[in-house]
Amino acid sequence: MLKRWVLVTMLLVSSFLFYPPATAESPGEITYIAIGDSLTAGLGSSEENYLRIHGFVPQFTKYLREKNNVTVENYGIPGLSSTGLLALLNADEALQNRLKTAGVISVSIGGNDFLQTIRSVPEGEDETALNLRMEILKRTYQETYKLLRELNPDATIILLGLYNPYPEGHELTDLGAKYAPLFNGFIEEYGDESKTLVIDPYDTFEGKALEWTHIEKEDIHPNDRGYLEIVRLMKAAYERNLE
Repeated sequence: MLKRWVLVTMLLVSSFLFYPPATAESPGEITYIAIGDSLTAGLGSSEENYLRIHGFVPQFTKYLREKNNVTVENYGIPGLSSTGLLALLNADEALQNRLKTAGVISVSIGGNDFLQTIRSVPEGEDETALNLRMEILKRTYQETYKLLRELNPDATIILLGLYNPYPEGHELTDLGAKYAPLFNGFIEEYGDESKTLVIDPYDTFEGKALEWTHIEKEDIHPNDRGYLEIVRLMKAAYERNLE
């Protein structure tokens, strides 16, 4: 009997030596789901072997993998508007089920609405119609965020704001400078909620449009440097949230 207890004790001790209990440093299991428009898809970033590994989703995934085992799913759809994203979330049951399992969800939406909005006002005309479109965008975003939280109350949700892609002297610079901050302002309120991070790239990109986007080719998407700056902001916010 005594020999049996000695053997059991030795087995227990060896199990802790070879298979130590999980600690805070042990890798976690995270499902990261990215939803949104062309920024989520990584448009504007350079390709390697036909993959846009310099977009913010691959780069942020690489960061998460420094301390976690990460499964990533990218649902970026170029040209997607806020109403399109809301319709997708309401209609796609499979996507809803995937979002319920996510530990991290990033959302980039509003850029196409922003473009349609500021381009809808002919020079010198009243901005009433433009303000109305911004109000519709605000309400659609509210519904989208509410749905995401209903699907997953516990995930860390990262909401990406807008920058002004137009440099000084461009015909749309002033409108961009007005309405990108308005959009960022109304998503900022979600940052007061637990596990919701709001990324505002406006100040970071100010004065850098020619360096960090493809605007010289009339393409508002970030280049590799621009995406790197977005990821830097995401990482900083995520790390603060862990503190």
